[in-house]
Amino acid sequence: MKSVFRYSKKKYNDSLLKLGGIRIGTLHDFRKAEHKQGISDPNEGKRIIRHHIPYVNSDDEDSIHLKAIQMFGVIKVANGLNCTFENVNMAMDFNLPDCFVYCVSSCLSRNVMGQFEGADSCVEVVDVMRFFNRLTDTLHRNVPIRDFVLSEVKYQSRDEVWNNKDLGVHPAFIKESEFSSQFEVRMIWIPKFKDAISPIILSDVGLVRFLKVVSV
Repeated sequence: MKSVFRYSKKKYNDSLLKLGGIRIGTLHDFRKAEHKQGISDPNEGKRIIRHHIPYVNSDDEDSIHLKAIQMFGVIKVANGLNCTFENVNMAMDFNLPDCFVYCVSSCLSRNVMGQFEGADSCVEVVDVMRFFNRLTDTLHRNVPIRDFVLSEVKYQSRDEVWNNKDLGVHPAFIKESEFSSQFEVRMIWIPKFKDAISPIILSDVGLVRFLKVVSV
């Protein structure tokens, strides 16, 4: 990932470029309706995976349906007990605990900037990994962080059929297809402790060397 782009109001991007002023949001905060268009999403961090079992017997060791029963964890089968399942619908519902989130875009485009209400300027992150490593260190000094992930967002339904393999895309990196023209990349940080969190404003001038202003 060579570069990513941050679209925002000029006054906020000016603060980022001059002082390293940056606001880190949270997953649950993005659910609030008062956020501007292109940012607010009441379903952030939510997801449902479904699977239908037409018929399976517990002796069918290689059956994908038995794998689903084990993965979904909704039915417990005692060892040595022969069971048959017929016409069973299972669902795994995700509602992630809150975590810190910072969103950028992989695409430099006036059309992308237009997806974010009020955005009138763009900052390019020219060294993505060093920028986010520095930002992680700065955030960690304020709030202890247990884990962090940088990934592109996957645009798909939050209600989906199981893929017969694993749990698929992490719920924090799923958005509905209506947002697909944002080409979003996001960093999430999972707090070490379970205390309530809220958006935090940081200032780290050390971030500035990884940034430059660009015209759109």
